[in-house]
Amino acid sequence: MIPVLGFATLKRFDLAQRLLDSIDYPVEHLVIVDNSGTNTWQPAQPEKVKNLWMIRVPFGLGLVGAWNLIVKSTPHAPYWLLVNDDAWFGEGALDIIDQDANPDGLCFPHINTDWSCIVLGQKVVEEVGLYDERLYPLYFDDNDYERRIRKAGLPVRRIDAIVHHDNSSSLKGNELKNNQTYGRNQALFESKVLNDDYSEGNWSLKIRRANSWD
Repeated sequence: MIPVLGFATLKRFDLAQRLLDSIDYPVEHLVIVDNSGTNTWQPAQPEKVKNLWMIRVPFGLGLVGAWNLIVKSTPHAPYWLLVNDDAWFGEGALDIIDQDANPDGLCFPHINTDWSCIVLGQKVVEEVGLYDERLYPLYFDDNDYERRIRKAGLPVRRIDAIVHHDNSSSLKGNELKNNQTYGRNQALFESKVLNDDYSEGNWSLKIRRANSWD
């Protein structure tokens, strides 16, 4: 059984439903963070899911804030399967992931792009922490996290499971905000590299407001 499967959604509820429809293996906790602020999507509990938890927030937490919340709200899991809402699982993929997951490291299934779906082991969270939420709402969050994981000497490997991804990002459509976010997060990441900073960082009200897509 998958201990925790979690994802965030913003406005493409049709894609999120496609992800739910692809669940063909038992899941103990399915945690969905609704970043939309609308309360409009009411998904039915998939047949293979034991517990469905919907976390609704008035203003979005961003991708990494949502993924961090999924982990923090299910602290007893040996690993967390975190996925983008515009992805979906190939037949039998969840079974393979559950059999091959490594609680002591980070695993990627076969997906176009790696960080669209990860299997995050408990030892990574214990020794490295969570995503740096200053990298809001996304961009360079994965570069920073992988850098920190590899610095800690924890294993990063591939799981032979197929997860499809069409990269229909919900954040498309505001080129100015997109470019601003990208540039600011790139500067923050490069500053961490320059200063040999491997910290988790702290959520910043100033950055959250400056990078707002609300």
